[in-house]
Amino acid sequence: TESKRYKAVIIRIDSPGGDALASDLMWREIRLLAASKPVVASMADVAASGGYYMAMAAGAIVSENLTLTGSIGVVTGKFNLGKLYERIGFNKDIISRGRYAELTAADQRPFRPDEEELFAKSAQNAYSQFRDKAAFSRSMTVDQMEEVAQGRVWTGNDAASRGLVDAIGGLSRAVAIAKKKADIPEDRQVTLVELSRPSSTLPELLGGIGSSIVGVDQTLRELLQGLASADGVQARMDGIMFQGSENASYGNTFMSLIKDYLSSI
Repeated sequence: TESKRYKAVIIRIDSPGGDALASDLMWREIRLLAASKPVVASMADVAASGGYYMAMAAGAIVSENLTLTGSIGVVTGKFNLGKLYERIGFNKDIISRGRYAELTAADQRPFRPDEEELFAKSAQNAYSQFRDKAAFSRSMTVDQMEEVAQGRVWTGNDAASRGLVDAIGGLSRAVAIAKKKADIPEDRQVTLVELSRPSSTLPELLGGIGSSIVGVDQTLRELLQGLASADGVQARMDGIMFQGSENASYGNTFMSLIKDYLSSI
């Protein structure tokens, strides 16, 4: 079959993470792939949190010396847009049934104590699953993994000394390891087939936002979810997603308000 033509897979990762569920699904699929052929994870500048979640499913992990990795932890919550809504004169009323029906919908107010407790339990559960799967993937005990987890960020060298990474090097090192695992002679040339899909940049995401105040609630929701995906538990190293936004153009009042608000939280 077509898949038998490919003797090994190298997954090149450059990501600070993202949605916890998506990270877990990718971990599972990579584990299934690794059961049929060698899989090597090659880390670029950043492979943290959800990025590490993916990498730990591979049979071997290769990192650069200064790659930022680890960050085995989760973050969750919601935006409280109450003051922003007041500033632009926007009112929001919600009709709901059920104790937690407004859990993420009520973005005009902070969490109630019981809602905050529920979110905290959800985050702890997601963290425990992440940590335990990391321990399983790296052949560590849960206690050993806990010592290097808890959201800590490591350089590639530090991660290697703590058992989170197998080797230091770039893509060529990953290729060499993949060849060895696939029983391909070291001196034999191989063909690398690259499969990738470009993602939207921050300016492209912002470029689709209109300047009209009409529909501001939906516009804000789409923007904030697109930038931070705050409605679910995240396996993400914060601070990376907004990098590069300093030079973005905010040519209208509405976008200026959003910029000011995001800068204040």
